[in-house]
Amino acid sequence: MSTCSESSCPFAFTDESEKIQNYGCLPTPMEIINMRVKHNKTWACHSNPKIPCVGALNYLSELGLDNKVVDPVLITDEDNWGLYK
Repeated sequence: MSTCSESSCPFAFTDESEKIQNYGCLPTPMEIINMRVKHNKTWACHSNPKIPCVGALNYLSELGLDNKVVDPVLITDEDNWGLYK
């Protein structure tokens, strides 16, 4: 099994999620926050890409940032999410 085929939410803050981020399979939590703050893009849940990542929305809220979805087109791990870092 390839490391990138494993799944773990970037907002789980676990060893597994950090490993997957370090391999470049998923963005880091701060990259996801920047997507939202700088580009109005919302990260999708990797388990169900039709809904926003609840971890990201909760983290935005914890930081005192607006956590409403602005652009209904969610960014997934299949997209070129590097454009929105």
